[in-house]
Amino acid sequence: MSLLPGGVRDRSRGEFVIGAVVVVMAAGIAFAAPGQAGLLLAALGVGAAVFALALNNPLIALLLVVLASFGRTAQKEIISAEALTPLFYAMVLALALAVARRAKEMPRLGTVEWLMTTYLVWNIISALLPHPEVDPITEQTAEVYRWIFSGTILPFVVYVVAKSVLDTEKSVRWLLWTTVGMAAYSAWVSIIQFHGPRRLVWPRFIVEAPNWEGRAVGVFNQPVVNGMLLVMGFVVCLFLATRPGTRRGLRWALYALTLPMAYAVYLTHTRSALLSLVVALILGAVLAKGWRRPFVVYLALGAVGVAANASSFFSADRSEGGIGSSNEIYDRLNIMATSLKALAEHPFLGIGIGQFRAYNTYQHVSWSQEIDWNRGRGIISHQNELGIAAELGLPGVLLWISVLLGVLFLLYRALRELPEGTFLGRPLAVLGAIAMVMLVANGATVDLRILDFAGLLCFLYAGMVVGQLERFRDTRPAPRPGTPGAGLPGGMSPADQVAWAEEGRARESRDAVPAGAPIITGRPLGAR
Repeated sequence: MSLLPGGVRDRSRGEFVIGAVVVVMAAGIAFAAPGQAGLLLAALGVGAAVFALALNNPLIALLLVVLASFGRTAQKEIISAEALTPLFYAMVLALALAVARRAKEMPRLGTVEWLMTTYLVWNIISALLPHPEVDPITEQTAEVYRWIFSGTILPFVVYVVAKSVLDTEKSVRWLLWTTVGMAAYSAWVSIIQFHGPRRLVWPRFIVEAPNWEGRAVGVFNQPVVNGMLLVMGFVVCLFLATRPGTRRGLRWALYALTLPMAYAVYLTHTRSALLSLVVALILGAVLAKGWRRPFVVYLALGAVGVAANASSFFSADRSEGGIGSSNEIYDRLNIMATSLKALAEHPFLGIGIGQFRAYNTYQHVSWSQEIDWNRGRGIISHQNELGIAAELGLPGVLLWISVLLGVLFLLYRALRELPEGTFLGRPLAVLGAIAMVMLVANGATVDLRILDFAGLLCFLYAGMVVGQLERFRDTRPAPRPGTPGAGLPGGMSPADQVAWAEEGRARESRDAVPAGAPIITGRPLGAR
């Protein structure tokens, strides 16, 4: 079986090229690193097999990208080569092959996608322009690609791919259970870091060299991103537990999983992570019609817990979970002052993508005379929007805010229009809304552009919901004139909602692959 389209001659030629490339790479590894040739060749073989598997199915490719981003920091303990970038290209190619074979629909490009494209182009222009105001010795040109890839290309492309690939209940369930698995593992290592045998923790840097001592850093070695994953896993567990038809044992297992996840959020001892959990609970209590009870219960339990430990919770001791420490606030105030200075000096082009750390080293200012001038000096921005404004100028930050507002508006329409009683309806839209609001809330305290998993996770869930909205608008019957809801968005009777859900299940059944059939992009060979 060949992964390449075309006739026999095309396939054999493509396979010959692939084989030649593998041989050349193997010979190069043996020559360049003879001492590690065995390990590197094994990694090459595994990587080639995974790459081929990803090309076969865009859903698998998407999930592998998510897992590669999840384990990117931990992977460095095994091998220095990074899996995320090649798997990202495999995901794009897999979707292109699936669209060419008509196994998947071409992602629809609307206003939001064009805003994303324009923002990406502005990032690239900023990278190409010279920035003499930044000391050339400290200019971090090697990191510019990572800033653009992690903060722009990866989340935006995943958003578009999710719209096309996560098109059935089965594919959505794969993503949800993948999220539960990642969050459960993250909760495990976070709790064992503090309360268990540390020899069971992997990766080892969690207990041996955490970037933030005394906080649950997770596999990311970063408590903010760890908290975002834990919160998203917590919400997904509640979603799956409250779906009609979920077996009782599985329902209680999911409810039980939410307890260590919520506790692990607390162990991050990070205000933005706690804020994310509170925001998720409030949004769930407000938006989760028909399944808001667990959100309300957790809100009540959280209020009781804070009241019982108020002295520790509001103290300045971060190691004990206190949120009253002022040092980090002083850091952010000085960073804000430096960002505003950069924006005032360079309002149109900014100081250049990825250059804030250098600017903050040599052009650093303090918020006021009462704050130590050294607080926050020489580090990256800790506010998403202010960091973008400083580096990309007013056009850049306005484009970014337009992207956020556009996605949030589409999620609002999904909450209004998608039907209530279906798996892919309004309950799923609640997950997308929580993910994007969590991104905005964390962006107020951390520059998330360099943290690839944070943006990927939130835009992934948003794209999944927006894709459901687009398909729903395409398939819903037009209301007859004079009937309730005619001419209004979301005007759909309960009978029409049931019909729409049944049509979705029938479409998934038609796409199912017979047992034993060779697979390419989720369909039997030759299917059209």
